[in-house]
Amino acid sequence: MLAQVKKMAGGDVAGRLGAWWSGRDYVPPLEGEAAASEDKPAARADAPKAEAAKAPVTPEPAPAEPPVSIAPIPAKPAPAAPPVDGGEVRIRALETLWGEGRLSPGSFALDTHMIDAALELADRSGAIGFIGADASLLNAFAAQSDRKPIANEWRAACVSRLNQLVANAAFTVSEVDRPRGFQDGALPAIVSVEAFAYSDHKAGLVGRVFRALDAGGRWVFVDTTRRTKKTPPQAFASAWAEPQLATNDEIEELLALAGFKTIRRASVADLVLSAAKQGYANLTQVVESAAGSGLSGREGALFLQELAWEAQSWRARMRALEGGALEMNLWVADRSEQQGPLKIALDQLIRPDDAGAADTLFE
Repeated sequence: MLAQVKKMAGGDVAGRLGAWWSGRDYVPPLEGEAAASEDKPAARADAPKAEAAKAPVTPEPAPAEPPVSIAPIPAKPAPAAPPVDGGEVRIRALETLWGEGRLSPGSFALDTHMIDAALELADRSGAIGFIGADASLLNAFAAQSDRKPIANEWRAACVSRLNQLVANAAFTVSEVDRPRGFQDGALPAIVSVEAFAYSDHKAGLVGRVFRALDAGGRWVFVDTTRRTKKTPPQAFASAWAEPQLATNDEIEELLALAGFKTIRRASVADLVLSAAKQGYANLTQVVESAAGSGLSGREGALFLQELAWEAQSWRARMRALEGGALEMNLWVADRSEQQGPLKIALDQLIRPDDAGAADTLFE
């Protein structure tokens, strides 16, 4: 049995047990020491204790325990910065240039003309539909009428901002040429902004609007049209989507084919140019204000980029409007026969000081 234990313990049973008992690591003896210990006879049991005392055994010092290495506690990672919402930054840039609640150059006068035209025949009950309207137009409508606006918005990024600025409005996200949320024959009027300009299926847009209007319904819309074969691409470099501009004749044909009995239009290019020039006249002050608002990092860079794109794009669009390559008109299409011109006074808002300040930007 002792032989088996020695075999299991590697031969040095006493050394291993001693190390275990004293709580230190076992160090095997050298080869010569191991052989000598095996040849040395065992001590007699009746040997005098004094003899044993003559040759005291000096214990070997216990080997130093290796230092315990403690793994460093990893530092808590810094929380990741929230992703920048490009749509939100873009809306902020547009409002910085054109005014709160505006996504393009506009004015209270133009908003009022559109609403007056929409409500002129709306002597019947019912909500008013909107397509692509910004917060300024919807709030101007709320100031003139207690009817509920039903708004279709094709720019999904704008819905959150519209909900912040506009009360008592029902918003539906849909494609510009497939407005939803309008019941057939239920609306006395629909107002839209640049729906034709960005609509790919224009006949579908006209058909859906026509069906949503009641028998005496009216569609009022402001749109950009082209007078050339191609759309100037630099004039829409900052647009929400690729423009699909039509001519005035093409729009009139679609409206007539859908069943509108009376179709009239009036130019609003001067009103839009006035609003755009006023925005440009304030551009330096706007940029300084934006720089002092604490924008930095990627968000600040994106904001300035959007602001620059919008300013450069509208600069080209203004030149195209002034040169006659593009037109901007206020259209009124009625499902019933109407007589006489539009009862709209399209007053000019350009003041000499504003125009002069803006013209210096284009020299």
